[in-house]
Amino acid sequence: MTRATATRLGLLLVVIVVMGGLAYAANRSVDEGAKSSQGTAAPGATAQSGLPIENVKIQGTEFALEVAANEKDIAKGLGKRNEIPPMTGMIFVFSAGNDRSFWMIDCLIDMDIAYLAPDGTVLTIYTMKKEAPRGEKESQYEYEGRLKRYLSGPGAQFAIETPAGTNDALKIKPGVKIPLDRRSLMTHLRVRNSAAVRNAPTPPATPPAAPTPPAPR
Repeated sequence: MTRATATRLGLLLVVIVVMGGLAYAANRSVDEGAKSSQGTAAPGATAQSGLPIENVKIQGTEFALEVAANEKDIAKGLGKRNEIPPMTGMIFVFSAGNDRSFWMIDCLIDMDIAYLAPDGTVLTIYTMKKEAPRGEKESQYEYEGRLKRYLSGPGAQFAIETPAGTNDALKIKPGVKIPLDRRSLMTHLRVRNSAAVRNAPTPPATPPAAPTPPAPR
């Protein structure tokens, strides 16, 4: 083998090793991206909605849940979504346990809900059914008035919404304990509410008082 041939073979070997490494890295990136879209998300990840994601293990299955922790996000929920991918959903975070009531306003698909006590114990579960959309001649008041309310009972601090059928598939029922990272969830609560206050429109300045008319002579 000539020296030139040996050099060419050495360079070819280097190229093969480099290309193999790049292919491995690309495949790993794709696999991790797929894992994030269905199940575990990277710490500090953000959903397409802009909401933070909290990884929660429910009956041994990892879910990537969007966090709704202020009034605006909670009111919107999963409304106007055409689908909820497997092993995803939303967790609603409140400051303390209390009676809660959810409805399916502007919701396009069925979904499951589980209300949780502050320690993560499941209190109540439902499969919430999509409602007929607001009619052309129906007022917002009439539309909201006919929507079914799904009541939590006392003491609910969290609610988890997942694809319809999740509660049955994972045997989620009252009394089941779902481990929650309370510190992380309460941090989301503080951060999201602080952001909401910062982004609130500034109220208009109070107009100056009208001048006092002169006293009659």
